Amino acid sequence: MSQNDIQSKLEQAINQLFTNQADLFRFTSATNQTEWNINHHLANEIGEVFSDYHCDVDVAKPDMNRMRPDIIIHERGTHDRNLLIVEIKRREADIPGELEKIQRYWFQAPLSYRYGAVIVINEDGWKLEILSRD
Repeated sequence: MSQNDIQSKLEQAINQLFTNQADLFRFTSATNQTEWNINHHLANEIGEVFSDYHCDVDVAKPDMNRMRPDIIIHERGTHDRNLLIVEIKRREADIPGELEKIQRYWFQAPLSYRYGAVIVINEDGWKLEILSRD
């Protein structure tokens, strides 16, 4: 799968999120939106477009100080098909730090994810940045 394929699938999932959850940011004054909630809803859409893989959310990585990527696209039980790690943020200012974290931790052995993405989702819309390990 190429980086263009990854980008196309992620854009499809994000657009589906905003179609299927048009009221995602509509809460009463007693409730606030969180990244975890956005992660949940987006992971459902990402899982649909990456149907040949497993989609998991907020899994702990014990050998990495229990770091927890937001969303991973992989095959459970092996590192051979670690395709994509996705970090969700609400502010564009967080993108550079998240891209660095992906390169430093998730692209390295033994995990060796092939691609990483940072997706900013907020009331104003969305922005997507993708990295390739290669």
